[in-house]
Amino acid sequence: MATAVNGWSFILLFAYLSIALLLATFLRKQFLFLQRLMIPNAIIAGLIVLLCSGQLFGIIQISLDQLNLTVYHLITGIFILIGLREPRCKDNRAVFTTTMIIGQGYALLAVVGCLFTLIWIGVLFPNFYPSFSMLPLLGFGFDQIIAAGIGLQWEQVGFIGGGRAGFSFGVMGLFWAYLGGTIMVLWLRKRQQKNGLVNSISREAQEGIIPRETEKPAGGYLTTAPEAMESLTLHLALIGFLYLIAFSGTNQLSAWLAQFGNVGQLLGEFLWSYNFLIGLLLGYLGRIVINWLELGYLFDSGTMQRISGAMVDYMITAALAAVPLLIYVDYWPEVVILSLISGVAVVLFVYFTSYKMHTDHHLTRCVSTFGYLTGTIASGLALLRMVDPELESPAAEELACAGGLSLLIGLPLFVLINYPLYGADRPLPSLLITLSLFAGYGLLLFLIWFFWNRRIGKSKKSVHSTAGSQGPTP
Repeated sequence: MATAVNGWSFILLFAYLSIALLLATFLRKQFLFLQRLMIPNAIIAGLIVLLCSGQLFGIIQISLDQLNLTVYHLITGIFILIGLREPRCKDNRAVFTTTMIIGQGYALLAVVGCLFTLIWIGVLFPNFYPSFSMLPLLGFGFDQIIAAGIGLQWEQVGFIGGGRAGFSFGVMGLFWAYLGGTIMVLWLRKRQQKNGLVNSISREAQEGIIPRETEKPAGGYLTTAPEAMESLTLHLALIGFLYLIAFSGTNQLSAWLAQFGNVGQLLGEFLWSYNFLIGLLLGYLGRIVINWLELGYLFDSGTMQRISGAMVDYMITAALAAVPLLIYVDYWPEVVILSLISGVAVVLFVYFTSYKMHTDHHLTRCVSTFGYLTGTIASGLALLRMVDPELESPAAEELACAGGLSLLIGLPLFVLINYPLYGADRPLPSLLITLSLFAGYGLLLFLIWFFWNRRIGKSKKSVHSTAGSQGPTP
């Protein structure tokens, strides 16, 4: 009997998430304030599951590990489907720009942490541990697991409660990603409507339900005869096949990296964390092979879009439900104050850089990058869904590519974060040096982007000038 009950764990999780989505759809249809806010049903559903979970009212018992695992696999599937879309022109310039923004955001979080800790030590608590300054970068820029893990390592050299403080920063980052990000999206959307940059929102879009008397749009086309196989089955089978390749490839590569000692094992663990990027690359490869074999007629883009949309809804619901509502008492005043400062700094930074460094799609790139810099790829997708329901803009795949590349440009930061350890006896000079190193690294990334962008601009201008000088073809 126990085995039978345990075998229901995944089905029960699917049922709880499904009930929450149904309830969210009903609530949005009934309450005007939810319609005005235009918050996706999945976010409402995630809050419902979070309230009903064991973290608060205990109505349902859901494991956070199981929720996080569900989010992890759904994200991989979403990016497989994004890669499988019909090929379109890739803007490598935008990917590079997003990567540089994320890298500069990492540096900004470290600079903010250093400034706060300098003031805290110099004015209030001379014995405060200087490595506290690095926790905003680890908790916001990465996640609570990485922040807690590195904090635990620092506990061995004297940073008492470092692991718990790192975990708390990660949780505060998630609050900023979902709560702060939602407020940010609502403000940006209201500003766009005020400036006449977006059309008025239809009643059915506000209510979330297409009325009975309205003609329903087609969601996709059948590509197989039902006597042989359901068309949806064929599409799901392709996704499952690419899932298997993604798992096998990541497993083999991480095993190979493990042969190079502790550093290789660490890189292998990071590789599993970025499995969504492997899924995106396999989706691209799958689309190339499909087109090469001339089998595109078998896979309908509308059906792919519907599957992707369903995965996004369940992913957002599970991701919100998995937010840990736990802030440790260790350093709680410092954690709360510095988290507020860090969150505001990231809001201003991402808003300014997205509108200054990108040439188009400012809103989608702004909110997705903010979600990534304060939380994870899941929170980035959740915020993106609020302004781009069909994920039609290039922001999602750009964020995936930039997320993978930001790991490379972020590697030097993992060396720099340990510098305050060596200056615990002289914290103020070590923090000033650390601040200078991170500020210099952020400036270096900006200069690389500036000169690279300037060079690309000159190349395009030269091409246009050459084409214009040739004149029209007779």
